Amino acid sequence: MLQLKMFPASYGDAFLLRDENADGFAVLIDGGFASTFQNEIRPELIAMAKEGRALDLVIATHIDADHISGLIKFFEQNGPSRTPKIIKVEQVWHNSLRSIPPPLIKMRRELLAEDDQLINDICKRGFVLSNESPRPDEEIGARQGSSLAALLLKGGYSWNASNGHYAIDSNASELALRSNTRVSVLGPKPERLEALRVQWVTELRRLGLIGDVLDGDKFDDAFEFLSAVDKASSRTTLTEIGYSRNSDKSLKEVYVPDDSLNNGSSIAVNIETPTSNILFLGDSWAQDIEEAIEKRTQAGLPLVFDAIKISHHGSMRNTSCRLLSLIDSPIYLISTNGAKHSHPDLPVLREIVDRPSSFVRHLHFSYATTESRQIANYKSQSGAAFVVHEDSNAWIDIGIK
Repeated sequence: MLQLKMFPASYGDAFLLRDENADGFAVLIDGGFASTFQNEIRPELIAMAKEGRALDLVIATHIDADHISGLIKFFEQNGPSRTPKIIKVEQVWHNSLRSIPPPLIKMRRELLAEDDQLINDICKRGFVLSNESPRPDEEIGARQGSSLAALLLKGGYSWNASNGHYAIDSNASELALRSNTRVSVLGPKPERLEALRVQWVTELRRLGLIGDVLDGDKFDDAFEFLSAVDKASSRTTLTEIGYSRNSDKSLKEVYVPDDSLNNGSSIAVNIETPTSNILFLGDSWAQDIEEAIEKRTQAGLPLVFDAIKISHHGSMRNTSCRLLSLIDSPIYLISTNGAKHSHPDLPVLREIVDRPSSFVRHLHFSYATTESRQIANYKSQSGAAFVVHEDSNAWIDIGIK
């Protein structure tokens, strides 16, 4: 049997999936903020290590602070791959600058003095603190200066099946884990990673870069530090699309596709065992997941997964009616405390439960929010049965029929 834990990660994501058998696999997907790792994830990993277990795979879905900060803290504390201080990690998936295939990164040459100073200044500053964080301790330290890429290289981890020089995208090969488990990648599409790289280079030019972008550790760091602030995200507001949190409008009426390049670069995976099938969507774009799922559907029937982690904390910009017509599950996971962008959005939750179903849907919220309480008091238009679980941070059994 599989067990899944959704950690309380403020408005971020952090999940641990494991086979309950002692020799079974374990996968950590995102790490929330630094405090998420320190207070919630670290004790679980220490307990697993004492049982002689390891993490078969760690996935950093993308470089937004609410997903990557806790993983940075983890690898800082875990130290070298060969002599881990917390737990052994077999493989890591993380797309940084060096993961974007050549010839997008130019061959090394002499770095101009002005450019060297600029990159040094960016690296010295580290990650920028968000003004939207409810507590400063949840964010990456503003002067931390450690990218995940740097920590993986220093620690000698198996990174994207090598040393980070391959992208984890929709063209990636399926990964086999223990317990006859397979991990397949639904996204990102390669062009999403390229668009993120172009945005980053544009920002470097704006800051004063004169010469070429080079292949080197400094540029790896600068890529993460600058890209963690997504400057290409749409400025469309809820008012502009005629939506308010108390609106009765449907998802079809309010859905506007996400155009955040950070979210578009998010790694989305299907983890399949002989008895279970789980979908983790990170912050992916709905249109990309639709395309990936459509390739797998048969006879126009929706794919029923044992659990689905809804994209981007239940945002109406990352879950479309079309996507929900392609997938379904008895377990939905919504990870957020609602502190950023007022996620989740009610039209998404209503669309999930309004569809007819032969099984009971369980909506697991990492926190009790206004929206979780509203959907708990909602009656499905189709009469489909559903149950709301708030503050759902205990282990969830997956695959029990």
